[in-house]
Amino acid sequence: MLPASLTTGYQGRLLALLLLLTVLGGIYLVIAAPLLELYAGRAAVVENGRMLVPRLKAAANELPELRARVADLRATAGARKVTLDGSSDAIASANLQNRIAELATSVGVTTGSTESLPAEVRGGYRHIGLRYTLSGPYENLVKLLAKLEAATPPLVIENLHIHGVLRRPGTPAASALDAGLDVFGFRNNDKTAEAKP
Repeated sequence: MLPASLTTGYQGRLLALLLLLTVLGGIYLVIAAPLLELYAGRAAVVENGRMLVPRLKAAANELPELRARVADLRATAGARKVTLDGSSDAIASANLQNRIAELATSVGVTTGSTESLPAEVRGGYRHIGLRYTLSGPYENLVKLLAKLEAATPPLVIENLHIHGVLRRPGTPAASALDAGLDVFGFRNNDKTAEAKP
């Protein structure tokens, strides 16, 4: 029990005020502070939602155009030639060799030698490859690589190496470089081609 002097008079009032402030502080910490924090969190979520609304509307407005573009790309991809022509690996390899020779000549690259690589079955396709040695200026070799990358049907370039040509001391240096690379294309596997009407 508290002495009578603390419960009455000036000291009693001060003690009562102190107890009231303690109770109010406790109520604030236990009830009000979590509610204010929850309110601030919900307000941030609402503000983020408001900021997203214009972006979502813009995306929704673009959707029909994007669907039309996807349909066009699918139609283009379906019509695009993706395999080498030829009823056998040898014919497909010869067609590939002629195509690469045309591309090399068009950019001023000289073909040194060509070697056929063994064909491999990969899924429903046959992997047809050629190994080339080439020579020409750096710029022309880069142009040839760009044409091979953009070729139709698609071609795959592997094992690319470019090196300078050794010259005797005293001879003028030429800008020609030697290059070696493997070029692969795909042909329909005979079983797949026969199954198609």
